[in-house]
Amino acid sequence: MNKGKKAWKTFFFWLLPGTIFGILLAVFLSLQQFQVMKELSGNILQENSLEGGLKQSFFPNTFQAEERGQVFLQEYGYHAMTFFWKYLPPAASISILVFQTVGWIQYGFWLKEENRRRKRIQALTAYLKSVNAGHAGSFTRMEDEFSFLEDEIYKTTTALNGAKEIAVKNHEVLEARIADIAHQLKTPLTSMSLMTDLLEEYQTQETLEYYNRLTSQITRLQNLVSGLLALAKLDSHGIVLEKKQFRIQDLIDISVETVKQMFTQKQIQLLISKELEQDTWICGDLEWTSEAVVNVLKNCWEHTPQDGKIFVSWSHNPLYVQLIIEDSGTGFTKEDLPHLFERFYRGTNAAKDSAGIGLALSKLIMEQQNGHILAENSLQGHARFIFKWYHPLLLL
Repeated sequence: MNKGKKAWKTFFFWLLPGTIFGILLAVFLSLQQFQVMKELSGNILQENSLEGGLKQSFFPNTFQAEERGQVFLQEYGYHAMTFFWKYLPPAASISILVFQTVGWIQYGFWLKEENRRRKRIQALTAYLKSVNAGHAGSFTRMEDEFSFLEDEIYKTTTALNGAKEIAVKNHEVLEARIADIAHQLKTPLTSMSLMTDLLEEYQTQETLEYYNRLTSQITRLQNLVSGLLALAKLDSHGIVLEKKQFRIQDLIDISVETVKQMFTQKQIQLLISKELEQDTWICGDLEWTSEAVVNVLKNCWEHTPQDGKIFVSWSHNPLYVQLIIEDSGTGFTKEDLPHLFERFYRGTNAAKDSAGIGLALSKLIMEQQNGHILAENSLQGHARFIFKWYHPLLLL
């Protein structure tokens, strides 16, 4: 398309100057012919013979002879522009042809240079794609206007590859360290949990409160260790998430079953939209996706008052599948909204035992499944979480 436009521009660009030059050439030829005829006529009249006039044409003419020749021609209807229309068609045609030829030659050189540049850009683009895909790309080095860009791309990709290798190693080391720490913590936590189970039957009215606090703290530590270990493994890609089709109804059933007891204790009513599409499917890892949804449900549970309600609904369109979870609490503050999914961030109304890991883990799980999660306040001022899973074909 661009080449076609360029060709038409070349044609019309050189057509105008060719036409103008043809007109000027016709004017020049008409004036030149009139000048020759004027001189010849003046010489013939002065010598009073054709033979003498032709011989005199080889010598400078006198002003009187030219005047007599001009008067003579004008008497018979000849003027300076008499021959203009005679010379215009051939002069204009030749001029346009010459200018168009020059223009097309120039266009040919431009097209050749444009093709060369396009091939260079395609080669650099292919190299970058190869590097991004993790392959050892290479390109033929050439000395041209792209040489500086080529050098900078090579330096940048080399630096990025080095940084990537270091980052991967650091993540692997971090995963190993956190796994070691988690393993070391699990042993005493398991022992403490067993001991609390053994002490349960020996509790008195005075020690029951301390026993409940101890049990709660042990559970919190177990959840914290599990969350940290999951974050580390997902960060370092130590866990490969499955890509299977499953119904969103199954995802909701599994997630709700996990938090059912918590909701019952607080007498929170879970309302699932009745206008459900039973055949809405998602491509991803059911177990880990359920973990992301459970973390959001727990967050809503923490901020929903006693006897409150939590609403769940979903829909789909040609672009994505959307799941909405909304509580009946006080919502988020403006200061908290930009930081809700940051690790270890505790908002203004965060629960006392919250560690700030759940929402960060949900975000990481969604991002590794070509999804997205965001938080906002509803029109009624309640907290609302929106999950989006984009259809796989849109990501090719």
